[in-house]
Amino acid sequence: MKVDMVMWTKNGAETLPLVLKRIGEVIPDKSVNKRVIVDDHSSDSTREIAESFGWTVVSNEGKGISDGANNALKQVESDYFISFEQDLLLAHDWWQKIRQYLLDEHTAVASGLRLSSQPADLRKLQEYATERIQKEENNSDSFLYGKTLDNTIYKTEVIRQLGGFPKLPFSAGVDNVLAQRVHLNGFQWKVDYSVRSIHLRKGLREELKHCYWYGTCFNALIPLLSGKIVDIQPQILRLLFSPLRGLEIAFKKNAPQVAFIYPLTRLAILRGIIAGRKKKPIIKRQKT
Repeated sequence: MKVDMVMWTKNGAETLPLVLKRIGEVIPDKSVNKRVIVDDHSSDSTREIAESFGWTVVSNEGKGISDGANNALKQVESDYFISFEQDLLLAHDWWQKIRQYLLDEHTAVASGLRLSSQPADLRKLQEYATERIQKEENNSDSFLYGKTLDNTIYKTEVIRQLGGFPKLPFSAGVDNVLAQRVHLNGFQWKVDYSVRSIHLRKGLREELKHCYWYGTCFNALIPLLSGKIVDIQPQILRLLFSPLRGLEIAFKKNAPQVAFIYPLTRLAILRGIIAGRKKKPIIKRQKT
C-alpha cells in the first residue's frame, strides 16, 4: 500500500519536531509517496521545521481546518492518504494495524484512538469513556466517538466522491460531519480502540479551554448532525450530577482527581454552549 501523508498546521513549532519524528518511525519510507503540510500562515518556525523533516509546505488558501484539509486533499495523488494534526504523537502500532481495515471494500476510513498526555487522571477518564463506548458500540449516541482527523487513513476516491472534507465556518466537528457523510453513503469508518496515540497537552487548563471552545460550536454543529437545536437542559442536568458521576469514575479507575476533573469538563462545555448562543446564529443542517 502506497500512501500520501498530509497535515494542517498553525504555529505548531512546539510539538512538530516530536510529532514528525514519530511519524517517520512508524510509517516506512517505502510506503510513502508524498508528505505535504498545509500551513495556516504560522508566525513561528513551523514551516522550517516541516521542511527539515522532508515535508513539502504549502500555504492554506483559506483559513482553519476545513480549508486546510481540502487544500491538503488537492495535493493527494495516491489511492490512500493519511491525515495528522500537529499535536498528535502517533502510536507505534498504528501503521501495522490501522491500514489493514481499508482492505475491506466497505471501509472508507479508519483511525485509532487518541488520549491526552496529561494530567494522568484525565487520561484515565478518557480510558473509562472508551471502555464504556466499546460496550455500547452499536448505540447511536456512541457513533461519533473516536472519529477524528489526526491519525486517520482514507480511500482517496471515496472522500472525493463525497465532495471532500465538510466546509464548515468553524473548526470543530469537521470529523463528525465527515463521519456522518461516510455512513449515510453506505461506507464504514472503523475505529480501533486498541491503537492509542497521544494527544500532546500541557495540562488540565488546556483541556478545559478545549472543552469550552468545543462547547461554543455546539449550537452550530448539532443542527448539522441531527437537524435539531441544542437542548441546554440535558447539559445542565449532566453538570448537576457530574460530582456523583466523577466520584463513581474516580473509584472505578482508582484516579482520585477524576472526582473534580469530570465536573470541570462538564462546566467548561456548558459555559461554551451558553457563550456560543450569544455569539453565533444556528446554522441550518447541510444536505449530505
